[in-house]
Amino acid sequence: MKVLIVGDVYSKLGRASFERNVKQLKEKGKIDIIIVNGENTSHGRGLNEKHYQWYLEQGVTCITLGNHAFENRGIFNFIDNVDNVVRPYNFPENLPGKGYATFEHNSLTVTVMQMVGKVFMNEEYSCPFVKTQELLDKVKSDIYICDFHAEATSEKIAYAHCFDGRIQVVYGTHTHVQTNDARILENGTAFITDVGMTGALDGVIGVKKETIINRFLHGTQEKFSPEDAGKTQFNAIILEINENSKKPANIDIINIIE
Repeated sequence: MKVLIVGDVYSKLGRASFERNVKQLKEKGKIDIIIVNGENTSHGRGLNEKHYQWYLEQGVTCITLGNHAFENRGIFNFIDNVDNVVRPYNFPENLPGKGYATFEHNSLTVTVMQMVGKVFMNEEYSCPFVKTQELLDKVKSDIYICDFHAEATSEKIAYAHCFDGRIQVVYGTHTHVQTNDARILENGTAFITDVGMTGALDGVIGVKKETIINRFLHGTQEKFSPEDAGKTQFNAIILEINENSKKPANIDIINIIE
């Protein structure tokens, strides 16, 4: 089984890079499952229904979100009616959407889940460690894949070690900067601290650099405007999972600059 996981797709340039590169990777790599973090797809904040349908046209299996899950109001039109959009499981339980998605592949049950971290995050969420154990006890699956959407590298690494051998794949999102630590841990979990982002290379994590520089220099509160010109980056990982042992055999980093 080959799984392609694409880091946070950010706005117009991210969508263009995603479409271009996923098509090529599918043709070359015999990809079975595509998972993408889509919480910044629609103009840098949230996911609307048009772009959800667009992901399906690209062959995406599952879309994870994050702390910006509900910042585009259009998501409320469809999130409760679909089974392949995943918002953080440790969000308050009364919020719309689902914290995991389960589907079949070659007679194997695959569950994609998402947790959001607590360190340096602005909101109060339930403990991701406790909620993960709750989910593992509740949902039986052959293969578990977790998008750990968090700010602190230490929290992501600690989480991966905590569930090493119980979750086959743990990958970080949210910081939009790809890390160089992809590896298979001692008990068999494939891990990377952050997959990175897909979008503008020369902005600041997807946003026009002038906007962010002014925030640091002058304390301004300009609205975030996605960078919509220039080079792009496509950040992802490809995992090979042995369908007999149900364990990851390999994890590769992808970083394409165009």
